[in-house]
Amino acid sequence: MRFWLPALVAMAVVPAVAHHPFTPYYDASRPTSITGVVAELRVVNPHVVLIVEGPGPDGTTGRWAFEGFPPNAFRRRQNDFEQRLKPGTRITISGWPARDPNARAFSGRETTFADGSTMLFGSTPEEADHWRCGSGDCSYIYPDVRPQ
Repeated sequence: MRFWLPALVAMAVVPAVAHHPFTPYYDASRPTSITGVVAELRVVNPHVVLIVEGPGPDGTTGRWAFEGFPPNAFRRRQNDFEQRLKPGTRITISGWPARDPNARAFSGRETTFADGSTMLFGSTPEEADHWRCGSGDCSYIYPDVRPQ
């Protein structure tokens, strides 16, 4: 019991400190959407990452990363999200672009499927800004679009 209690507490705390506020990293003034094909779905903490292949907002074709809800939040909201977001699925996903012009990343919001159905993928900027870093600056790296 001495080992398990601290281990469980550590597991509960680590994902919480890995979250980050929205505003320093994403631009809420530029909502956009990308239509393309799901290349990869990464179900990892602290956020699910969806890699979409298609033309970006500037017309450049390539892979784009969309950061979404944490995995457990997805499972509570939409327990079949992994089935619905299989590689090869054609979607349109909305969100907000990274502030770093070199990052091919977005904070995702809503996914629309070919049949017109939708699924929430991530928080609004206001919801996401409720997160605060534990102390000082957040050490944050945008999701990598390279295949994993």
